Amino acid sequence: MMSSSSGPERATRTRVRSVLVVGVLFLVLGALDLWRGLAPLFASAPRWHMATDDVEVLAIGIAAIVGGIYVILGANWARWLLAAWMALHVAISVGQPGALFAHLVIFGFVAWLLFRSSASAHFGASPAMSEVRSRDD
Repeated sequence: MMSSSSGPERATRTRVRSVLVVGVLFLVLGALDLWRGLAPLFASAPRWHMATDDVEVLAIGIAAIVGGIYVILGANWARWLLAAWMALHVAISVGQPGALFAHLVIFGFVAWLLFRSSASAHFGASPAMSEVRSRDD
């Protein structure tokens, strides 16, 4: 017979799951931005030309991927990177009421998931981050 999970265990799994979902979401969005940024480069072959906005989309995609990976690993700076990523999208949506509203709602939800007090434990010293830090030393 299976025993039910205790309260703290269940809260920990939920907290990690929500951070994992945010991390995976940003990995997917970053991959899509990478594709959108690199597609014009491959389409322009053999001249291999990229417009400035394509480079910006590529940089935003790389930031989303890096943030997604390190949020999953528990790096505190990564949640700030993802918050800045969302704030950038809010800023570029000014003047487009529908997009601005959507980005504000998404930003609020992502910020709530990453910065709520129950998620803060995930961004403390975790075994995964300790391993990454020890390899860097």
